[in-house]
Amino acid sequence: MNLKKIITASLVAVLSVTTVFSVGACQASAESPKKTVDFSYPDGAFDHEEMNASVVYSDDFFSKKATKRNDSLALLSVGAADAVYNKDDIRDFLKICGFTNKRDSVTDENSDDLSFNFGKKKIGKKTVVAVILQGTASTDEWKSNLRLGDSLVNLPTVHAGFNATEKAVHKKLNTFLKTNKLNKGSVAFWVTGHSRGAAVANIMAKRLSDTYGKSNVYAYTFASPKVAKVSARTAKKYSNIFNYVNPDDVVTRIPTKDTKSLEDELDRAGILNEEKLKSGLNKIGVSLSVNFELGTYRRFGTDIEMSSEDHSTMAETFSDITGVDFDETSVAHNHCQSCYLSWLMG
Repeated sequence: MNLKKIITASLVAVLSVTTVFSVGACQASAESPKKTVDFSYPDGAFDHEEMNASVVYSDDFFSKKATKRNDSLALLSVGAADAVYNKDDIRDFLKICGFTNKRDSVTDENSDDLSFNFGKKKIGKKTVVAVILQGTASTDEWKSNLRLGDSLVNLPTVHAGFNATEKAVHKKLNTFLKTNKLNKGSVAFWVTGHSRGAAVANIMAKRLSDTYGKSNVYAYTFASPKVAKVSARTAKKYSNIFNYVNPDDVVTRIPTKDTKSLEDELDRAGILNEEKLKSGLNKIGVSLSVNFELGTYRRFGTDIEMSSEDHSTMAETFSDITGVDFDETSVAHNHCQSCYLSWLMG
């Protein structure tokens, strides 16, 4: 090999090595530093007393595959789902994470009401839109929670109350996207909620996935009721939706297969007294004296159930956060915000 070839080969080798190290440095510098999000939230099991906790945020959560469960993003999501019960708490939460904040709500004559927050943040080449949905905030919203359909004849595939609420919120979301000039190809979504908010989030994540693709929708729900009469195969198609379920939480077991077991579950939960239970069931055409087959309801996506080991760790964290021992016989403790937050923190 002559001198010219040796020099050329040496330069190529040096440039190759330099390029490798340069790319690695760019990738490392592009990684978003993690930041601690200290936040407050009102817990429904404790007469809306404000609790305090901390979670971690990183832009990198949204660079990973949406179809692969991310425990860190799940913890961040339950924090947001808890904070959204108070407009100031969720405003501060989103601000620390670097998202803009827009508080809004929907309502109609059927009590298909819901408060929620939208936010946006440019991360890499896409803008991530946060959709944080609040759970049940009033007794009237139970009319929507119980409204499977207008009657028991030809019940719709998707729970009527949750579906109507989701459509109203979705309309507002489309306006938000249009106002901010965000369109398909430039946007991704982060969707979360607890309880009623989780049910609406589950339906919304499914619809967003159908429109924008599963890879662009990061969805985590907590304590969601079942939302649709669909096959297990259809539900599991939405591999980007993760539903955290405490098996001892009665809300996650409804709607049940028939009206008798639905009444039993609601009565056992103490969610509604007998008078309100009769009124609520009558609104969906159910008589306490007649039993109807309702069919098998499911959540879209993958259910992640709390194990006995998870339960033990959760109970310890629950005591640290609330200052009260976890009562496994309490419907409120099994369903409340602190239960699901403590589970994910463990």
